[in-house]
Amino acid sequence: MPWQPSPLFAVFRQQRLASSWAAAVAGHARSGRHAAALTVFRRVLRAHPAVATSDHFAYAALLRCRDRRLAYQIHAQVCRRGLAASNPVLACSLLVFYDDCEDWSSATRVFAEMPRPDAVSYTAMISALLRAGDCHGALALYPCMLPLCAPTQHTFSKLLAPCASMRLHRHGTQLHAQLLRWGCWGPHLGLVLKTALVHMYATCGAMVSARAVLHATPETDVVLWTAIITAYTRRGQLQPAMLAFRDMERSAVPPNAFTYAALIAACSADHSLQIGQQLHARLFKSCLEHDTSACNALLDLYSKSSARPLDLLHAFHAVDRPNVVTWTSFIAGLMRHGREQEAFAAFAHMRATGVQPNSFTLSTLLKGCTTAHACLHAAKIHAYVLKTSSESLDAAVGNSLVHVYARSERLDDAWEVATTMSFVRDRFTYTSLAKGLNQIGLHHRALDLILRMFHEEVSIDGFSLACFLSAAATLASIESGKQLHCCAVKLGLSGQVSLSNSLINMYSRCKCLEDAKRAFQSIREPSVGSWNAIISGMAFNASYTEALSVFEDMILAGAQPDGVTFTVVLSTCSRGGLVDIGIKHFNSMTNLFDVSPQKSHYTWFLDMLGRAGRFTEVAHTIEAMPVQPDISIYRTLLAYCKLHNAQASPWIQDHGEQTYLWDEQGCRYPKAVSYQSTAEN
Repeated sequence: MPWQPSPLFAVFRQQRLASSWAAAVAGHARSGRHAAALTVFRRVLRAHPAVATSDHFAYAALLRCRDRRLAYQIHAQVCRRGLAASNPVLACSLLVFYDDCEDWSSATRVFAEMPRPDAVSYTAMISALLRAGDCHGALALYPCMLPLCAPTQHTFSKLLAPCASMRLHRHGTQLHAQLLRWGCWGPHLGLVLKTALVHMYATCGAMVSARAVLHATPETDVVLWTAIITAYTRRGQLQPAMLAFRDMERSAVPPNAFTYAALIAACSADHSLQIGQQLHARLFKSCLEHDTSACNALLDLYSKSSARPLDLLHAFHAVDRPNVVTWTSFIAGLMRHGREQEAFAAFAHMRATGVQPNSFTLSTLLKGCTTAHACLHAAKIHAYVLKTSSESLDAAVGNSLVHVYARSERLDDAWEVATTMSFVRDRFTYTSLAKGLNQIGLHHRALDLILRMFHEEVSIDGFSLACFLSAAATLASIESGKQLHCCAVKLGLSGQVSLSNSLINMYSRCKCLEDAKRAFQSIREPSVGSWNAIISGMAFNASYTEALSVFEDMILAGAQPDGVTFTVVLSTCSRGGLVDIGIKHFNSMTNLFDVSPQKSHYTWFLDMLGRAGRFTEVAHTIEAMPVQPDISIYRTLLAYCKLHNAQASPWIQDHGEQTYLWDEQGCRYPKAVSYQSTAEN
């Protein structure tokens, strides 16, 4: 009688077949051979459909293949056979799959259907919520987890990430306390969790706690130290960052390129060129001189702090494969060094090498367009943007184009660009347009733009309002200026010093001196610009003595006058005929306040002396001037000579396009002349 297998043997054979093919599928999927895993599954499915549709381990392995259609079929089989309720591993695999596919609603539905989620399932759901951007939902899930299962170190690592990104120091501290409660400390503290804690405290600015966690266990690595150093550099604390770097080396942890990049970026922000050059030398010692991230930081350092363009060129040519950040930093450095043509040549070379510029690259080029060819360069970039972009203009590029066109008085082109920007217009767009309209004298049209901003619900800041106040200051009516003042109060911007300075200027120009005084008195800590504005406003309204009295108050208040202050003071003395006081303030510039007289100061000083007919002192002043007088000064003095019917030497005559000086013997001298004055006024 031939041997026939018993039913028990058939079950054993089926189980062996299921475990073998499941192991094969899992091995292929774990190694990344997804096509091979799917091939094995299809073969078993054709030969043994009952086996293939009942093994949950194989299903969990197949979900790693990221095949959406197959995953939906597996999910259907799981729901049909009730495997998710009995197998949390399979349910968690489904949850992870939907998280990877960014189908977070399905991931949430799978998690809700799990009867008793474990720590792995909760951690996977927390990770899914974080990837979906729901940080508060992820943090709220943690208390629901505690009554059912104990959190793992991986759970805490996931929860600390949103605390760092959202600066939730209080939540992070509570998680640290929970971590201590569950015993995840001391020798049980893993390096990943330790790094997450240090990163959270450092990002929240709690550097003492970050250093305490760092030294809690002896185990450290370069990522941990770099997190500490990066936190110091982001806060602008170069010296503590360098001390941490020294401690890192004493701990025998070699720095990597990201460590050097963070330190060099701090040197760039602090304009510490010497320390940056020392770090550059250390890059060579560590054989990291060709690393892209470190070289990008060096490019930024040399473009901002070095006066030698050669340093910038050497740092750029050290990069093996420049990326878009490298090219952008290089172009920005060339622009800062005034090499506009070379910057556009680098832009062309960048495109020729296959690196596509981003919006920051284009806006950097446009912001550097300051020469007479600015409009030509802007038009070329504009054409490139229109050719490569099918949608509306990017906000950064569009605003830069509007700024260049408006500054060059090409308002039609600027408005066309602003129209193309459609839904990305912001306050910078309208402010650039308003400045351009003010520049060509179309102040009413500039004020009309503020209505468009309100209709489009574009936010208004103090700089925007200051620009509109400049337009209102030129109008005969004060109504527009008062409405803008009310707008500033309503928006809570009236406390800004720059805006208050604009209000002082506007009220002064509109002959409302009392309102200008009230605007000045509302400033808690007036800046030098505030003092300059009120002094200038009083002089504009012919209150010359009061203006000089305010200047004395400025000195008593401890404010340091600058060159603009003395220009305003000397013009006030000239218009008010206060010659002796003007001479006193002119002499005090260098003697008391260490302000070197510039051409504008000499112009007003000579104007003051000429108005008073004191031509002997005019002659001595011109002799002592360190700058060459121009034709306007001589013409002004000639007019005052005629006004006073002066017969004094030197005679100043306007001869064609060039001004000459004549002494009493009839000798003619060009502009630079030596004086022998004998006449008394």
